[in-house]
Amino acid sequence: MPIVAYNEVAEYADRTRTEDWPLVTLIYGEELLCKKACEAAMEKLVPPSDRATGVEVFDGGEDSMGSMLASLNTYALLSSAKLVVLRDARLFYSANAKQGLREKMIQAGEVGNVKKAARPFLNLMALDGLDFEDLGTPTQRRKIVEDVDGGAPAWFDQLLDYCRDKKLAVPEKRDDADLLQAAMEKGFPQGHRLLITADVIDRRKALFKAIEQDGLAVNCSVPKGETRTDRMAREAVMQAAVDEALATAGKTMAADARRRLIEWTGFDLPTLAGNLEKLINFVGDHKTIRDADVTSVLQRTRKDPIFEFTNAVADRNLPGALFLMQSLLDDGMHPLQLLAAVANQVRRLLLAKDFILKDRNRRWSAQMSFPQFKSGFFGDVQAADESFFALMENWDALADPGGKPAKRKQKPSSDLVLARNPKSPFPVFQTLKNADNFSLEELTAAMGNLSQTDLAMKSTGQDPRLLLEAFLIGLCKRS
Repeated sequence: MPIVAYNEVAEYADRTRTEDWPLVTLIYGEELLCKKACEAAMEKLVPPSDRATGVEVFDGGEDSMGSMLASLNTYALLSSAKLVVLRDARLFYSANAKQGLREKMIQAGEVGNVKKAARPFLNLMALDGLDFEDLGTPTQRRKIVEDVDGGAPAWFDQLLDYCRDKKLAVPEKRDDADLLQAAMEKGFPQGHRLLITADVIDRRKALFKAIEQDGLAVNCSVPKGETRTDRMAREAVMQAAVDEALATAGKTMAADARRRLIEWTGFDLPTLAGNLEKLINFVGDHKTIRDADVTSVLQRTRKDPIFEFTNAVADRNLPGALFLMQSLLDDGMHPLQLLAAVANQVRRLLLAKDFILKDRNRRWSAQMSFPQFKSGFFGDVQAADESFFALMENWDALADPGGKPAKRKQKPSSDLVLARNPKSPFPVFQTLKNADNFSLEELTAAMGNLSQTDLAMKSTGQDPRLLLEAFLIGLCKRS
């Protein structure tokens, strides 16, 4: 049957009889949305009076497939219906799922939520067949996280400490998908059903296709990118969460209060739900939540991703850059980390500026639309990157004339290319547009100032925050 979206589960439950509900339900994507979809399915399948004996929960990272299937085939003592729940299943992982796990880990790690980063990190380790001891080797560590200035990001060390302190182990590398698929084909006892939740999936897996065909798949995914479409999708999810909570409480919310709530919270659905509960309790019998209520009750809890800071720098948005700098520093990030992030951004802008100047206004224009860029000029960028990669191969051959020809890598192993991921042209488009905000002289001077600021932070007693602030003012101010 077609995949059901997270906001269609209630409607599906209303029009589907309990006896017609598929034997296997897979719910995947955003954690809180998965939880709500699970509750809706459980409400339909198991009466509240039977929950204690009719529902059994297993952990996909710890419990064995054998024990889960044994429970699924064992009748409940006091209930005719039985629901087995397999949470955080690893059945749908593949090499293609690694990127999704890595993005979840990095997103949580960069905002300091190491608890949330732990699950995708451990699953990623399992997929790569690594253990904690392997991460001492830079080559192995880079399979999990990219180095920053020759070492792992600071949050990665915090993540490792958290996993060790909590005695979390890397799950055993196994693939039980075939075992479960065979059990599905054999069938379950009458009235028994399986509900699976997963964070990242590969829809090409045979097990997923089997569930899509004979079971029910509920998509609770929310785009994580920074395109306008992705941001609008996240905004819609947050607005819907606000509407649902207000409707349940019989409240309304002023437009400015709603904007502030979402801005202060960011895309963090559990925190958003908690903040709404605080506001609803605070206003008491009043029907409308106003902006003054938000400012009285809440503090800004949004964790700003570091890319928002570097984007503000690239936009020459000085107030925004200074605000985000302070927010990130207050969240525990070191000034040297922010300086390194700015250095990477300036290098990218310098590379893009050089490319623009070489074009000599023949094809590139800051007024170019993204569709025009994607269908035309992006090909020029890829061709330039390909030429540079070929040059690198020639350099390698000259340096080692007797060596065997190296196999061609899929991606250039250099930061001197613009299109590091040829399948994602939008970040390249944005970098080129941002490069038009600066002159070549400003960017080259910024590289020198970066070096001086880095040296001053490491070798003088000056306040690192003030040094970073002075650098940002010099870079972002417009002459």
